[in-house]
Amino acid sequence: MASVSDTTESQSTLVIRAGLCIDREAFDRFGRVLRRLLVGLVDQAVSVRLLSCDPHVETLTLGPVQTLVHKRVVWPVVGRRIDQLLDALSQKPPTVMHAVSSATYRVAGAVADAFDTDLVFQVTSLKDCDAIGNFAGPRVGRFIAFSQPLATVLEEQLKISTERIDLVRPGVLASQRIACFADPQRVPAILCMSPLERGSGVDELIEAVDVLRRRDHTFMLFLLGTGRQEPALRRMIHGRALSPCVTLAHPTGGVAQAFHSADIFVRPTVDSAFNDDGLLAMAAGMAVVTAPNSICDHFRSGETALVCEKPKAEPLAAALGQLLSDKAGARRLATTAMEYVRANHAVSRMAERTAEGYHTLALARATFSLKE
Repeated sequence: MASVSDTTESQSTLVIRAGLCIDREAFDRFGRVLRRLLVGLVDQAVSVRLLSCDPHVETLTLGPVQTLVHKRVVWPVVGRRIDQLLDALSQKPPTVMHAVSSATYRVAGAVADAFDTDLVFQVTSLKDCDAIGNFAGPRVGRFIAFSQPLATVLEEQLKISTERIDLVRPGVLASQRIACFADPQRVPAILCMSPLERGSGVDELIEAVDVLRRRDHTFMLFLLGTGRQEPALRRMIHGRALSPCVTLAHPTGGVAQAFHSADIFVRPTVDSAFNDDGLLAMAAGMAVVTAPNSICDHFRSGETALVCEKPKAEPLAAALGQLLSDKAGARRLATTAMEYVRANHAVSRMAERTAEGYHTLALARATFSLKE
């Protein structure tokens, strides 16, 4: 049996090569968080390689982080595509396979099974929880939950032991200044980045704008999402004569500039998945209005955001009207939200907790080998 000194020495020499499997949907929902995670993991001396079938993910790469863009693994060529991926990884196989969403669980499981490496599943949505309940691949060593509600689902509904669940809150960088009503000479700006799709709540938000206009509020709403409902929403805006106060556009200076140039952020969508835009708005010092959200515990009603009881026009209008009428109160809400982000969503902590999970698995494997 190995001595304590043997185990300690093996821990200090453990090499972590993490393969992160990322799909387009996860990239769109929280790609900015993933970029921060990659930087943090490099600082934690973790060698990272991205695996994806979507070339857009290459925009996340930096310095020592590389991307392997592989062909989509679909029936009836599953076996051949997996073999091609394994061949590309064979020179330096990963020691940990980390799948960031349910769309990549199967591929990550196949790679982990082939190389006999540890498997980590990130959980950022209720869809991920459902997929875990139906997963038939190799044993998952650890689960990374983005929020306490998701960790609770894993533990209570899927009966996963707490020792295998890591609560790792998504990390973002908090601004040094509050964006909310920072310029008293500027027309108040409301920002929405929800997709322009059916059921996203953007139509209810446009209805809320109509209500606010009839109540004599002055503001500009910027819709920065895209989607198949854009033509219908444009007709809706034109039909209600809202064009002077509603703009559908993409930010010319990038999303970061948009966050720091607006006062209020609104997400009218009822989500069952984590999206990073609301958290980034809090980090930028914007006052946040959101529809009910069962999985994002960073939205604390009346403390870090105004959470509407229903994602309907009248409640949205009431919340937005409250902030527009009480700018000092809106700035207090934004300040509290920013302080919450600093205390609970630090990038360094996200990277440290993720790397700790990797090392826990690697150390358990090394200790077992020493005992053998």
